[in-house]
Amino acid sequence: MGLMKLKQVGIESARTNGREGPLAPLEERRLARRWRTCEDSAALARLVNAHLGLVIRIALEFRHSGPSMEDLIQEGNLGLTIAARRFDPNRATRLATYATYWIRACMLEHVVRSHGPVRIGTTRSQRKIFFGLGRARRKIEREGEVANCEKLAGELGVLEEDVEAMTPRLTGRDLSLDAPRGVDDRRSMGTTLAEEGPSPEDMVAGCEEDDHRRDQLFEGLKVLDSRERAIIRARHMRQRPATLAALGKKFGISRERVRQLELRAKDKLREYCGVEAGVAASQ
Repeated sequence: MGLMKLKQVGIESARTNGREGPLAPLEERRLARRWRTCEDSAALARLVNAHLGLVIRIALEFRHSGPSMEDLIQEGNLGLTIAARRFDPNRATRLATYATYWIRACMLEHVVRSHGPVRIGTTRSQRKIFFGLGRARRKIEREGEVANCEKLAGELGVLEEDVEAMTPRLTGRDLSLDAPRGVDDRRSMGTTLAEEGPSPEDMVAGCEEDDHRRDQLFEGLKVLDSRERAIIRARHMRQRPATLAALGKKFGISRERVRQLELRAKDKLREYCGVEAGVAASQ
């Protein structure tokens, strides 16, 4: 769409919304005060309609950013309305100056949001790269230099790592995980992201089984006498297991007797839990 056509689209949109001529400063303040004190919707409408031309001029600056002119004007009108509702007539500034910020903000948000399903441009640095990368690259290449990340970062005034992270996101394209892998391969792209390992369902089932066995173990400890329970806890339920010698000294018995009590306690636990010896020992 050429520049003249874009202007025509903007003019038609403004005419549809009842665009009016510019307001004198005193009239602008009078209407703003009437809106703030009486919430006069007619006064607000006159403030908005008188500045629709500003929306068109700013929309023309974004004409190569992706969204259609109609969408840009619609977003700009939203920003203008917000500005008109918040405008303080007691400040020494015109509504056009204040509204420019809101109009640009709404258009910028729409451009970034329309880029694709993956949200980018969430920081100031990312927005500078988003809107200025192409221009910076063309300028560097016109000067006969290679537009690498270092040169681009210097031209844009951002960190080199930010350019490295944003460049593939801007130059690449969004791809659905359900899209086929190729003309002759109808499997979805999502299958290429599969990892070797247990599925989420298997992992949940494994965690539930571990919890069940742990509960069984703690219940099984109740069938042991106090000395057997102390030995099992000291030998198998601590980060640093106690030695047979240390336990023998604690209970006043030999190392061999501690070993025998440990084996007897394990037999009781296996019988209570109904698992094989190897599994019980691993608990």
